[in-house]
Amino acid sequence: MPIVPFVPLSTPRLALVALSLEDAPAVFSYASDSEISRLVAWPRHENIGTSRRFLARSMVGYAQGGHYEWGLKLRADQLFIGSCGFGELDVGRGVGELGYVLAKPYWGQGYATEAAAAVIQFGFSKLGLQVIEANAFPENIASLRVMSKLGMRYRGTKLVPDATTGASRPVSVWQIKREQWAEDHYVLQNPKGRALIWGTAPQKQTIFDLRGFEASMR
Repeated sequence: MPIVPFVPLSTPRLALVALSLEDAPAVFSYASDSEISRLVAWPRHENIGTSRRFLARSMVGYAQGGHYEWGLKLRADQLFIGSCGFGELDVGRGVGELGYVLAKPYWGQGYATEAAAAVIQFGFSKLGLQVIEANAFPENIASLRVMSKLGMRYRGTKLVPDATTGASRPVSVWQIKREQWAEDHYVLQNPKGRALIWGTAPQKQTIFDLRGFEASMR
Protein backbone atom coordinates (compact mmCIF):
# COMPACT_ATOMS: atom_id res chain seq x y z
CA MET A 1 0.00 0.00 0.00
CA PRO A 2 1.52 3.38 -1.00
CA ILE A 3 2.27 5.81 1.82
CA VAL A 4 -0.15 8.71 1.97
CA PRO A 5 1.85 11.96 1.96
CA PHE A 6 1.70 14.33 4.89
CA VAL A 7 -0.13 17.52 3.95
CA PRO A 8 -1.02 20.69 5.86
CA LEU A 9 -4.63 21.06 6.96
CA SER A 10 -6.70 24.16 7.54
CA THR A 11 -9.65 25.01 9.80
CA PRO A 12 -11.36 28.35 10.37
CA ARG A 13 -8.97 29.41 13.11
CA LEU A 14 -6.03 27.05 12.78
CA ALA A 15 -3.29 26.11 10.36
CA LEU A 16 -2.17 22.51 10.90
CA VAL A 17 1.41 22.33 9.66
CA ALA A 18 4.53 20.19 9.81
CA LEU A 19 6.53 20.51 13.00
CA SER A 20 10.00 22.05 12.78
CA LEU A 21 12.93 22.84 15.08
CA GLU A 22 11.80 26.46 15.12
CA ASP A 23 8.87 25.31 17.25
CA ALA A 24 11.13 24.13 20.10
CA PRO A 25 10.64 27.11 22.45
CA ALA A 26 6.86 26.96 22.09
CA VAL A 27 6.78 23.18 22.56
CA PHE A 28 9.04 23.41 25.60
CA SER A 29 6.82 26.07 27.17
CA TYR A 30 3.92 23.61 27.53
CA ALA A 31 5.74 20.27 27.52
CA SER A 32 7.71 21.40 30.60
CA ASP A 33 4.54 22.47 32.43
CA SER A 34 3.93 20.09 35.34
CA GLU A 35 0.17 20.72 35.21
CA ILE A 36 0.10 19.51 31.61
CA SER A 37 2.53 16.63 32.10
CA ARG A 38 0.29 15.00 34.74
CA LEU A 39 -2.51 14.83 32.13
CA VAL A 40 -0.54 13.28 29.25
CA ALA A 41 1.10 9.92 28.64
CA TRP A 42 4.57 11.23 27.82
CA PRO A 43 7.28 12.45 30.23
CA ARG A 44 7.65 16.12 31.09
CA HIS A 45 10.34 17.86 29.02
CA GLU A 46 13.11 18.72 31.46
CA ASN A 47 14.97 20.99 29.04
CA ILE A 48 14.58 22.44 25.56
CA GLY A 49 16.88 19.74 24.19
CA THR A 50 14.13 17.19 24.87
CA SER A 51 11.72 19.31 22.85
CA ARG A 52 14.22 19.58 19.99
CA ARG A 53 14.68 15.80 19.94
CA PHE A 54 10.91 15.32 19.82
CA LEU A 55 10.68 17.69 16.87
CA ALA A 56 13.67 16.07 15.13
CA ARG A 57 11.97 12.67 15.35
CA SER A 58 8.89 14.14 13.71
CA MET A 59 11.00 15.64 10.92
CA VAL A 60 12.60 12.25 10.29
CA GLY A 61 9.12 10.73 10.26
CA TYR A 62 7.97 13.20 7.60
CA ALA A 63 11.01 12.36 5.47
CA GLN A 64 10.48 8.61 5.79
CA GLY A 65 6.72 8.87 5.29
CA GLY A 66 3.82 7.60 7.33
CA HIS A 67 4.13 10.21 10.11
CA TYR A 68 1.08 12.36 10.79
CA GLU A 69 1.63 14.87 13.57
CA TRP A 70 0.60 18.47 13.00
CA GLY A 71 1.70 21.63 14.74
CA LEU A 72 -1.18 23.98 15.48
CA LYS A 73 -0.83 27.65 14.62
CA LEU A 74 -3.41 30.38 14.96
CA ARG A 75 -4.23 31.60 11.49
CA ALA A 76 -4.68 35.15 12.77
CA ASP A 77 -1.11 35.62 14.00
CA GLN A 78 0.74 32.32 13.35
CA LEU A 79 1.32 31.69 17.06
CA PHE A 80 2.19 28.05 17.80
CA ILE A 81 -0.28 26.70 20.39
CA GLY A 82 0.07 22.90 20.40
CA SER A 83 -0.01 19.75 18.32
CA CYS A 84 -2.44 17.08 17.16
CA GLY A 85 -2.03 13.86 15.23
CA PHE A 86 -1.73 10.09 15.26
CA GLY A 87 0.79 8.90 17.83
CA GLU A 88 0.19 5.24 17.00
CA LEU A 89 -0.90 4.17 13.53
CA ASP A 90 -1.52 0.72 12.08
CA VAL A 91 -2.64 1.33 8.51
CA GLY A 92 -2.70 -2.40 7.82
CA ARG A 93 -5.33 -2.94 10.53
CA GLY A 94 -6.91 0.42 9.84
CA VAL A 95 -6.48 1.70 13.41
CA GLY A 96 -5.09 5.05 14.53
CA GLU A 97 -4.62 6.57 17.99
CA LEU A 98 -5.41 10.27 18.15
CA GLY A 99 -3.57 12.61 20.48
CA TYR A 100 -3.57 16.36 21.07
CA VAL A 101 -2.07 18.89 23.45
CA LEU A 102 -2.48 22.64 23.83
CA ALA A 103 -0.62 25.30 25.76
CA LYS A 104 -2.67 26.41 28.79
CA PRO A 105 -3.56 29.92 27.52
CA TYR A 106 -5.54 28.25 24.72
CA TRP A 107 -7.54 25.78 26.79
CA GLY A 108 -11.32 25.99 26.79
CA GLN A 109 -11.67 27.78 23.44
CA GLY A 110 -12.55 24.84 21.18
CA TYR A 111 -9.16 24.62 19.48
CA ALA A 112 -8.58 20.96 20.38
CA THR A 113 -11.98 19.94 19.00
CA GLU A 114 -11.42 21.96 15.83
CA ALA A 115 -7.98 20.48 15.17
CA ALA A 116 -8.93 16.91 16.08
CA ALA A 117 -11.97 16.99 13.79
CA ALA A 118 -9.71 17.85 10.84
CA VAL A 119 -7.27 15.08 11.76
CA ILE A 120 -10.10 12.55 12.13
CA GLN A 121 -11.42 13.47 8.69
CA PHE A 122 -7.92 13.02 7.25
CA GLY A 123 -7.62 9.64 8.96
CA PHE A 124 -10.86 8.29 7.58
CA SER A 125 -10.90 9.92 4.14
CA LYS A 126 -7.20 9.88 3.24
CA LEU A 127 -5.58 7.13 5.31
CA GLY A 128 -8.54 4.78 5.01
CA LEU A 129 -8.67 4.08 8.73
CA GLN A 130 -11.53 2.00 10.08
CA VAL A 131 -11.22 2.95 13.76
CA ILE A 132 -9.77 5.97 15.54
CA GLU A 133 -9.13 5.78 19.26
CA ALA A 134 -8.15 8.35 21.88
CA ASN A 135 -7.16 7.92 25.50
CA ALA A 136 -7.45 10.28 28.46
CA PHE A 137 -6.87 10.00 32.17
CA PRO A 138 -10.21 10.22 34.03
CA GLU A 139 -9.18 13.46 35.74
CA ASN A 140 -8.64 15.13 32.35
CA ILE A 141 -12.26 16.26 32.08
CA ALA A 142 -11.56 18.73 29.28
CA SER A 143 -10.11 16.01 27.05
CA LEU A 144 -13.05 13.72 27.76
CA ARG A 145 -15.38 16.50 26.65
CA VAL A 146 -13.41 16.95 23.43
CA MET A 147 -13.75 13.26 22.61
CA SER A 148 -17.48 13.39 23.27
CA LYS A 149 -17.89 16.43 21.01
CA LEU A 150 -16.02 14.57 18.27
CA GLY A 151 -18.61 11.81 18.35
CA MET A 152 -16.35 9.31 20.07
CA ARG A 153 -17.83 6.77 22.46
CA TYR A 154 -16.45 5.40 25.69
CA ARG A 155 -15.19 1.84 25.28
CA GLY A 156 -13.63 1.04 28.63
CA THR A 157 -10.73 1.63 30.98
CA LYS A 158 -7.27 0.13 30.92
CA LEU A 159 -4.12 0.46 33.01
CA VAL A 160 -1.04 2.16 31.59
CA PRO A 161 2.32 2.95 33.22
CA ASP A 162 2.78 6.50 34.45
CA ALA A 163 5.35 8.25 32.26
CA THR A 164 7.26 9.51 35.30
CA THR A 165 6.86 6.94 38.08
CA GLY A 166 6.05 3.81 36.11
CA ALA A 167 3.11 3.09 38.44
CA SER A 168 -0.12 1.86 36.85
CA ARG A 169 -2.75 4.50 36.08
CA PRO A 170 -6.26 3.98 34.72
CA VAL A 171 -6.96 5.59 31.36
CA SER A 172 -10.31 5.96 29.61
CA VAL A 173 -10.45 4.59 26.06
CA TRP A 174 -12.73 6.28 23.54
CA GLN A 175 -13.34 5.27 19.94
CA ILE A 176 -15.08 6.24 16.75
CA LYS A 177 -15.58 3.84 13.84
CA ARG A 178 -15.55 4.82 10.20
CA GLU A 179 -19.15 3.83 9.58
CA GLN A 180 -20.30 5.66 12.70
CA TRP A 181 -18.42 8.80 11.64
CA ALA A 182 -19.86 8.60 8.11
CA GLU A 183 -23.40 8.08 9.40
CA ASP A 184 -23.44 10.51 12.32
CA HIS A 185 -21.57 13.41 10.78
CA TYR A 186 -22.84 15.46 7.93
CA VAL A 187 -21.19 18.26 5.98
CA LEU A 188 -23.11 21.15 4.46
CA GLN A 189 -21.33 23.04 1.73
CA ASN A 190 -22.49 26.34 0.25
CA PRO A 191 -22.50 26.97 -3.54
CA LYS A 192 -19.07 28.60 -3.39
CA GLY A 193 -17.69 25.54 -1.65
CA ARG A 194 -16.32 27.44 1.31
CA ALA A 195 -18.69 26.96 4.24
CA LEU A 196 -18.68 23.61 5.98
CA ILE A 197 -20.74 22.75 9.05
CA TRP A 198 -20.35 19.49 10.90
CA GLY A 199 -22.95 17.97 13.19
CA THR A 200 -24.79 14.82 14.15
CA ALA A 201 -27.19 13.99 11.35
CA PRO A 202 -30.22 12.68 13.29
CA GLN A 203 -30.50 15.75 15.54
CA LYS A 204 -28.83 18.21 13.14
CA GLN A 205 -26.80 19.55 16.05
CA THR A 206 -23.94 21.70 14.89
CA ILE A 207 -20.70 20.84 16.64
CA PHE A 208 -18.91 23.87 15.24
CA ASP A 209 -18.87 26.01 12.15
CA LEU A 210 -15.96 25.29 9.83
CA ARG A 211 -16.24 28.37 7.68
CA GLY A 212 -13.39 28.55 5.20
CA PHE A 213 -12.35 24.99 6.00
CA GLU A 214 -11.94 24.27 2.27
CA ALA A 215 -12.47 20.52 2.45
CA SER A 216 -9.82 20.03 5.15
CA MET A 217 -6.82 19.98 2.86
CA ARG A 218 -5.03 22.58 0.79
